[in-house]
Amino acid sequence: MKSMRKLFIVFFVFLIGFGFNSCQKTYEPGDWSELPEYPTEDDDEYTGPTKTLKIMSINMNLASTPANFPKMVDIAKAYNPDLLLLRQCDSKTTRANSVDRPQVIADELGMEVYMKGRSYQNGLFGNALLSKFPIKETFGLDLTIGTAGEQRMFAMIKVEIEEGLEIYFAGTELETIAADRRPQVIDILRVTGELTLPLIFAGNFNEQQASPGDALSYLSGTFSFACPVAGCAFNAPKAGPTGTYDYITFQDPGKQLIVSKNLEPFRVPETANTFFPTTAEIKVKLAP
Repeated sequence: MKSMRKLFIVFFVFLIGFGFNSCQKTYEPGDWSELPEYPTEDDDEYTGPTKTLKIMSINMNLASTPANFPKMVDIAKAYNPDLLLLRQCDSKTTRANSVDRPQVIADELGMEVYMKGRSYQNGLFGNALLSKFPIKETFGLDLTIGTAGEQRMFAMIKVEIEEGLEIYFAGTELETIAADRRPQVIDILRVTGELTLPLIFAGNFNEQQASPGDALSYLSGTFSFACPVAGCAFNAPKAGPTGTYDYITFQDPGKQLIVSKNLEPFRVPETANTFFPTTAEIKVKLAP
């Protein structure tokens, strides 16, 4: 009798799990071969008020050298973004001399900060999101761990850019192994697919436009890339960029966003690593 009861419980749990998985939304890759030109004709016709947001993505891999950090602070101050992603970022780790790097940059630029990281050397290592606008909500997700065994993360904040006008800003760095990126990007799409407000999403998706894989293809099914038709800007290596390692994308169900300046690298020779920061300017339509 006990064995029959155990068998029934196992079968019941299986049915619940199967039903849950079968109800989950499936995702199909989009068409990465065509990138929109910005602004579009519809955007040209819009004459109402807008607010321009300066977006920036920085690789904070400083080769464990604390002496390089002040240079990165100066780079962020030089561009003075409204929304900033710091990827591969240390906070209070031993190799960072216990300095809370995201908070230092936030204090220097007058920004609020949220960090989604994993425990590392007595601190955190991961992605930090900084905003000139009040952060109203925060969200962090541990992505599916791939064959490399490294925990990758997705961070997202909701910010109020004007009274009553809110948008989301998010960032990540996906796995370097191609087979591992598909479950990670689907993890993200299952979160972002539920959003009704505009979302600006930056990060290193570890794929190139010339040979897109699951990350770029699946994201292009929902997100627009802040790139010209000619292609997304190269931002590494510093000596002569040949690849795109930071993308700025957006999801805009209400058609509230206008890309006013295409994604481009912030070419500063003082950068302490081989990646130039990447920037874009996006306008948000305001109520007349």
